[in-house]
Amino acid sequence: MIIVPHEDDEILMTAGIIEKAVINNKKVTVVMATNGDYEGTDKISGSIRLQETINGLAVLGVPEENVIFMGYADTGMYPTESFLYKLYQEKDENRLFPGHCSSETYGLPQKPEYHSMKHGKPAEYTRKNFKNDLQEIILEKMPDTIFTTSEEDMHGDHSGLFLFVKEILEEQINYHPELYSGVVHSKAGDENWPVRNPEVFRYIQSKYKVAQSYEETKRENVEYFICPENFNDGDLKWEDRISFLVPENMMSADFYRNKKVKALDQHVNALKLDAVHFLYSFIAMEELFWKIDY
Repeated sequence: MIIVPHEDDEILMTAGIIEKAVINNKKVTVVMATNGDYEGTDKISGSIRLQETINGLAVLGVPEENVIFMGYADTGMYPTESFLYKLYQEKDENRLFPGHCSSETYGLPQKPEYHSMKHGKPAEYTRKNFKNDLQEIILEKMPDTIFTTSEEDMHGDHSGLFLFVKEILEEQINYHPELYSGVVHSKAGDENWPVRNPEVFRYIQSKYKVAQSYEETKRENVEYFICPENFNDGDLKWEDRISFLVPENMMSADFYRNKKVKALDQHVNALKLDAVHFLYSFIAMEELFWKIDY
């Protein structure tokens, strides 16, 4: 089971893991905690990224029925703005936290969010409802392995989601899946990690028709991740990372042939010019996670 906050995190963090699991006939469930609706103003504009997740996962062989939209809000990156981090820290489990687009869960007309499908109506944006929904999803599917974001991630939704997942698992007595957490927004800053590489610049120049400078290379494959500055300031240590090599079809330095690029390309609304360098820099030889004891 892949549990992530925003549409595109599932590709950045686990496209290779998903592809290998599908090839090996393992069932993959992808859970989207929020609708990634930070820039939306209503349910229509707030749901535009959901179809992109369906399309991106289809590239990897994950059917739509294996994608679960929880339908909660995305209100910002910093902990003081982040929906999931504030929700996790809230002491009143019934306090309502309105988002930019709604005060209750929502999905797509053709694919409603989890609470409506399970309980016949949306759930209000409260800590109690979010935790109950996520717990129900996990216990219904009972995955043997869970990949999610990290408490060390600088995006409040990423750290908040991890804390919810860990809290739910710690409360279980007879169920103990393996738990892996990964970092998207490191302490080094999005401008510094992942380290940009010439293949990214070349692809952006070609695909987006913008002027970029890059170093000419003759690499056949993309590279491994490099430890960012200040990474070891937290509990996660670079030397403890677990490297999951991506399949061969995601190793090519020719981005037009790289399957992870093709999946990420479906996320049109995330791939704005001020974000493409960062997002495409997750095209690497590996996907990094840390095994969490709980």
